[in-house]
Amino acid sequence: MRPASIGNIFTISFISFQSSAAFPLPSAHFTLTLPPTTAANAITQQHQHRHTTAAAASRGINAANTCSSSRYTSALHVKTPNRIMIQYTPAALQHLAAVELPPTYSQPWTMEKTIAISGAFFTGAILFLMGSHVSTQVLHFDTDQAGILTGGAGIGMGWYAFGGGDVMEKEKEFTDRNGGFDAKLVADRPMRLQTVLDDLEHQMDPKFPVVQSNPERSSKKALEYIHKVHGEEYASLLKSKCEETDRPIRFNPFYARTLIDEHSYDAAVDAVMDWMESVDNVRDMDNDNDNHIGAHDDNDHGLDRCGGNKPLFALARPPGHHACQRKGMGGCLFNNSAIAAFYALDSGFKNVAILDFDAHHGNGVAHCVQDEERIRYCSIHEGKEGGNAFIEQKVKEDDPRSQDGNDVGPLGNLLNLNLKAGTGWSNGYKDALINGAVPFLLQDRPDLLIVSAGFDALETDWSSGLTLQPSDYGEIGKVLKDRFGNKVSMGLEGGYSFQDHALSEAIMAFCSAWDD
Repeated sequence: MRPASIGNIFTISFISFQSSAAFPLPSAHFTLTLPPTTAANAITQQHQHRHTTAAAASRGINAANTCSSSRYTSALHVKTPNRIMIQYTPAALQHLAAVELPPTYSQPWTMEKTIAISGAFFTGAILFLMGSHVSTQVLHFDTDQAGILTGGAGIGMGWYAFGGGDVMEKEKEFTDRNGGFDAKLVADRPMRLQTVLDDLEHQMDPKFPVVQSNPERSSKKALEYIHKVHGEEYASLLKSKCEETDRPIRFNPFYARTLIDEHSYDAAVDAVMDWMESVDNVRDMDNDNDNHIGAHDDNDHGLDRCGGNKPLFALARPPGHHACQRKGMGGCLFNNSAIAAFYALDSGFKNVAILDFDAHHGNGVAHCVQDEERIRYCSIHEGKEGGNAFIEQKVKEDDPRSQDGNDVGPLGNLLNLNLKAGTGWSNGYKDALINGAVPFLLQDRPDLLIVSAGFDALETDWSSGLTLQPSDYGEIGKVLKDRFGNKVSMGLEGGYSFQDHALSEAIMAFCSAWDD
């Protein structure tokens, strides 16, 4: 880990004050007709003969343009009756592309930087504890917001008091370009998506189609539902902040992992459109028509894939399941799965179920759907005793839902399944899915299942303590295929074990469940 400036210092310090379950970001790609084991071997063999992830990263901001229409087919007029189709948009690779600077820009941990970081940690920790004590024990507040405020102030004070200012001046060339956010400390970085796309490109035959979304599609319908779920004021705030910056910054100073840049708003809107088109794909399985996103616009640019009989996976960034009604957090800006669910209800589906198997509680989805009785939401995640300091330190009206197993929402349409660290497929996860999540989601006989597919429960993923293997995601897929058939809409949330290609293997294994 090599933080480059005060921007990174803040990021690290917030990590120290919270459990890793705060990561919600999102995620990846998938594809494959091969068995999971064969897919994994194919990836390993192919990567012995091609460029490394580090080499791709050295392309810096240009990495955002590597997956263009020259590599992948446009989604316009694509028909895929027998394959899951993976759809992405170039904007997903442009979001936070500046953090993928060449290694030469990543400065080493000099003694001066080590001292400044240690001083920032120490000062921040002391003031955090003091502020929390005053907030909860003296003022008797139900949260320790004061602790976060004083801790953040202490980090800044300690950083400068122990020489951080001099470090920043020496690394100014670096921080002027990436805002001080070293790629090593950014969870949802473009290289996650790029690596998965590279792995998909080098699949052994037969291949699942990887397509680029229609660049001429209209965003009118997506914005309508973004405003329905999040409100125009929040969407306008995000847009204006993105337009005002030319480098990565924090969207909210108290949420260290939620970064934005000049590309983030467009990427977030494109992500919503990809998720909505995954819903369209299911609807059009039984209805061969042109009633896609934007179909009611004067100039319709919706997809004309004529359905097909297999799901469409939205390989999207940024993720969405932590985004609340009026607040982006955990790397999430718009709540993709919740927006897709409301869009589905207005598109002819009577009841919708949402399964979130990201390793972290989807507090944002729960908040967005808590008042809609036609939507059931289940989150299977690693439970943290006492909650998660990053997610739980919140203003209740902005983010009221918790991971507590008793938090079923005002209508009883929410279910939290908390798993202990160390839980794998055979020692708890399978039982939670089959005997907990599936019966709950099937209660209202939904005609659509939306999957918030996070792959950070992998044993090799640093952001959680769960121990799933890539092949276990194939088992998850089989359960869902058996219970819900092809009436499934899917999109990427978290998953950060990409350097060893475990993320790609897990995605491929999951999607292979829909291979006949």
